[in-house]
Amino acid sequence: MKNDIIKVIGEIRKDKSLFFLDEASIKSGIILRFLSLLGWDPFNINEVKPEYTIETKRVDFSLRIGGINKAFLEVKRPAENLEQHQEQLLNYSFREGVKLAVLTNGKTWWFYLPLHEGNWEERRFFAVDFFEQDADSIASRFIDLLSKISITSGDAIKKAEDIYKNRKKNTVLKEAIPKAWDKIINDPDDLLVDLLIETTEKLSGFRPEVSDVEQFLDNLPQKINSIQAKYNTLSQTNHNNHPSSSSTPQTVKTNDNYINKTVQSIIFFDTTYYPRTWKEILVQVSKEMYSRHSSDFDRCLGLRGSKMSYFSVNPNELSQPFPISNSKYFVETKLNANSIVKRSQELMALFGYKEDNLKIIAV
Repeated sequence: MKNDIIKVIGEIRKDKSLFFLDEASIKSGIILRFLSLLGWDPFNINEVKPEYTIETKRVDFSLRIGGINKAFLEVKRPAENLEQHQEQLLNYSFREGVKLAVLTNGKTWWFYLPLHEGNWEERRFFAVDFFEQDADSIASRFIDLLSKISITSGDAIKKAEDIYKNRKKNTVLKEAIPKAWDKIINDPDDLLVDLLIETTEKLSGFRPEVSDVEQFLDNLPQKINSIQAKYNTLSQTNHNNHPSSSSTPQTVKTNDNYINKTVQSIIFFDTTYYPRTWKEILVQVSKEMYSRHSSDFDRCLGLRGSKMSYFSVNPNELSQPFPISNSKYFVETKLNANSIVKRSQELMALFGYKEDNLKIIAV
């Protein structure tokens, strides 16, 4: 079984046409093929039930034992963003009491424990990527979690629980985090920590905590400075190539590195404040800007990163929203120290203030 799975993974890696397949082709050419290798009979609807109906909705496949749903599989095209479909799949699974769910586009496979507490990402206990991970490891995980014999015996859930409980094992993360760093070092992002977390999960299947990544970054201050300088250069180049209008955020250079430093105080418009955390700086700046420019504060909604908004009137659009007092606006606070400072300066610049109106004392 394992060797056959490894062989098929190798074939998929060589055939780049995967990226151009539609959903139906993914189902018949990849999903059903793997289910067959894993001991399921794709022609027996009592085992592999396609288009399983839940009220007025349908799940692509239900894996069944003795007429009982044991696992749900939802399939999407490779070009689709899986994150947009995980809530739907987990809601279906929760309603039916299904303990194991899989969301896949043929290339990436996300495994969930739907009945666990937490948000969707916290219930995602493992991830597989055919083009990033070792084929032998992928085959082992498929057998553990999706083979008919493992699901029938209940071992699949036991092993899923073990992975869920031990997904932060230092031995795995210490190996995966450096690989993730090497992968993103030439293409830095504002939210470096978030990007490193995602890439680590993609490479290893385990999602590290912010503290795991920050501990890794603690040992790389010089590289962080280099990346920040490179990012500032790229940002300034983009700014010069695309001049901003009065409603477009101005690019502000941030030359200091605040990673691993503790903020002592700030001097903001000649008033001294003593924030306890870095995020309180951005909150204070946001409150002040709103108090001065409430009538046109909508301009802050144009402050966006490559993957997320920094301000919104809908808190669900932000990872860690914080309300800006006496307003309808929320500010993103799930940012590292450098991003906090940069966002604060960009918001000030948006309303015509210079960065020297905000002085930060940190050690």
